[in-house]
Amino acid sequence: MSKVSVIKEACNKRFSEEIRSLREHRASGSKVIGYTCNAFPCSVAAGLGFWPVRVLCSASADAESYGEQLARSDVCPLVKSLLGNISQNRGLHADIDIWVGLYTCDQMRRGMDIVSERLKKEVHPVQVPSTRTDDAAKYYASQIKRFVKDAEAQHGVSFDSELAMKWQSKRELSAAVLADAVKSCEISPLELHAMFHLFFVARPEGLAEFFKGIISDSLKFKSKKRIVLTGSPLTLEDTVVLEALEEKGVSVIPLNCTGLNCIDGGLSVQSEDLIGSFSISAFSMHSCMRARPNTSVYNRIAETLKSTGADGLLVKCLKFCDHWYTERERLRKTFNLPVLVFDSDYSDGGHERLLSRIDAFLEIL
Repeated sequence: MSKVSVIKEACNKRFSEEIRSLREHRASGSKVIGYTCNAFPCSVAAGLGFWPVRVLCSASADAESYGEQLARSDVCPLVKSLLGNISQNRGLHADIDIWVGLYTCDQMRRGMDIVSERLKKEVHPVQVPSTRTDDAAKYYASQIKRFVKDAEAQHGVSFDSELAMKWQSKRELSAAVLADAVKSCEISPLELHAMFHLFFVARPEGLAEFFKGIISDSLKFKSKKRIVLTGSPLTLEDTVVLEALEEKGVSVIPLNCTGLNCIDGGLSVQSEDLIGSFSISAFSMHSCMRARPNTSVYNRIAETLKSTGADGLLVKCLKFCDHWYTERERLRKTFNLPVLVFDSDYSDGGHERLLSRIDAFLEIL
């Protein structure tokens, strides 16, 4: 059996099992909490007895189309897809009882306002500061503490520090296995993608051992080139670029918020203020281009390009995402190796043009 079938099929099966368990969790009267940005400290939600899920799936042109009935057409595809799936009560979005509305940009803020006001879902707004200072981190922690108090009052639950710590420690074990898998460049792009999206949904209990098992049972991916991929988050279905690179035998180092940036970094947890510590640790994860200043983002890309011996840099931007796309000229001029910056959505229309650009980019390498 090939390595692709071992890892992808195992992840798909485990993903389905987790969704079934999640629905049983809801049926028992417990809550599922959804969020989109890795700055949210999911262990805090686990400490409240909720099942935290990072909802980055069911992205499609169809979902975008439904979303455009609620928002402007020139809104980020991720926001439109989110709105479309919630409004149609489809997929994992239908299983979310509580949304943490992480305001990472104006488009997401407006989108979460629609989820609350027009779609009548429970949304707890949380501003994610773009400035990276100690005061900004403390302000972010104060918002998470406010969310905890509101959730306790609204749902009659109490924060359990032991439960939160257990979730956090198991999650860190899984994250360490994922980080090693990425840095080895011996796992194919699509397999890494499947593992990360399982990480976003699954309970962490036993997940590290699961990852180790499927990696040991598979063949190593033999790559001809190495590419660092950064930019906007990749949803579960957003695999066109990864498929093209894998077919060409190219390893991908995902240096985005659905890759290394959601598992590397952060701070050690201090038990005397667990909620604040979890919050500041999550806030201190490697930031995306929205950070001000964003010099640290460029430094991290440069360090990763050097440490991995990468042959080039791909910057995948979602359409209308100004945080990344407006940096394209600076990105091209900063790094002394081939750089390809492109924007995309979830439709099939631009796939051929995109694949042609990737082919040309790989020829340059």
